[in-house]
Amino acid sequence: MSENSPKRTYYLAAIAIVAIVLISVVASTRPINIQTPGTTPQPKTLQVTGQGTVSAIPDEAVLLLAVQTQSTSATQASSDNAATMTNVINALVSLGISKSAIETVSYSLTPIYENKQDQTTPPKILGYVARNAIQVTITDFGLVGKALDTAIGAGINEVQGIVFTLSDASYAAIEKQALQLAIQDADAKAKGMASNLGVTLVGPISVTPGYTFQPAFERLTTASAQTPIQPGSLQVTANVQIVYEFT
Repeated sequence: MSENSPKRTYYLAAIAIVAIVLISVVASTRPINIQTPGTTPQPKTLQVTGQGTVSAIPDEAVLLLAVQTQSTSATQASSDNAATMTNVINALVSLGISKSAIETVSYSLTPIYENKQDQTTPPKILGYVARNAIQVTITDFGLVGKALDTAIGAGINEVQGIVFTLSDASYAAIEKQALQLAIQDADAKAKGMASNLGVTLVGPISVTPGYTFQPAFERLTTASAQTPIQPGSLQVTANVQIVYEFT
């Protein structure tokens, strides 16, 4: 045997080892499908969506109001704001509006800086602005115009508008009606599709509801006690996605 034989044997052995490793890697990356005897087949399903909409007259009006005051000092701006807002709240309560129906939604106290072109030095603070925003919930729509005029007369100097909406109890009842209509709509669609396809529905296996509701917002600048404010109707929409099993 020549002296190259041991080397040739070594090379052949090395090639064989590399081949075994490659085969192992390829085998490990291939998916392995194991069929278990007696496995229950996945059910055949049909997915449909339904929608139901119910119109309703709002039973709550929410006034969005604010008091903004300005002074050279933060303390004075805040103090003036508090005094004015107290007058506003007392005036609204005198109309028969409960204090619990008046809520603070935001409060801010921010500095006013001088407008200067020179950026080398920090701008000076010229004063401060205090802003207190409230929302007033009114169930008697006959009071809306009068409440707005009264609040402005007492010191409100920012009127964002009015939101006509539904109370929690009213919304819950209407939401239930809309959902029933959405389910009926989805069920009718499923039965129609099953009839056209020549299959038989077994029943729903999953139901996913969803809702949309947009309160009505109106911007106001002033109102009159003699001018009635009558909102239009609102809509609550329910959407439902149902998956049916069929055979």
